[in-house]
Amino acid sequence: MKSQKEFFNRVANSWDEMCNHDMKKVESILDLVGIQEGSRVLDVGTGTGVLIPSLSQRVTQLGGVKAIDVAEKMIEVAQQKNKYENVDFECGDVLETNGDEDCYDHIICYSMFPHFQRKEKAIEKLSQKLKVGGKLTICHSQSRKAINNLHKRADDSVKEDNLPAIEIVRQYYIGAGMNVIKEVDDEEMFVIIGNRFGS
Repeated sequence: MKSQKEFFNRVANSWDEMCNHDMKKVESILDLVGIQEGSRVLDVGTGTGVLIPSLSQRVTQLGGVKAIDVAEKMIEVAQQKNKYENVDFECGDVLETNGDEDCYDHIICYSMFPHFQRKEKAIEKLSQKLKVGGKLTICHSQSRKAINNLHKRADDSVKEDNLPAIEIVRQYYIGAGMNVIKEVDDEEMFVIIGNRFGS
């Protein structure tokens, strides 16, 4: 985690030039998620805040967004870019935060899930932060193959950070007590959406 964090802090100021996010694809992914006005959303690994303008607009002033990232420099850039009253920023490891169980209507991991070292455990922990019926979305606006190739070339600290096959991620969701309601795994994007069962 330490070397990952150092890598993301190092590249934070140039991240938006390094990474090309197709915002039309990002918007189409968020359309699939179906965020309602008034929703509470957790943006995990927000980075420079790529999703924030759209999330803020979708939840409206009736809802709220928490954007969290382990790299303080990423959070600084995200805060500079995004001045919205309904968005809060936090620097920290989402898997170490407590007191927010049964809290969110949506948790979104956009372009960050490969960086969890214990992916099955991460899904289990995130699912506990959802309200009953709340949705966990893991998504990328590129194909799984493109993401994995990108990480191999990027830096030693992230070269092993792979996005698993969707069948594996599906099993993690089921194991965490979630129902998978949407899957896309093609040349354009990777999306898996599940909602939390009632207890």
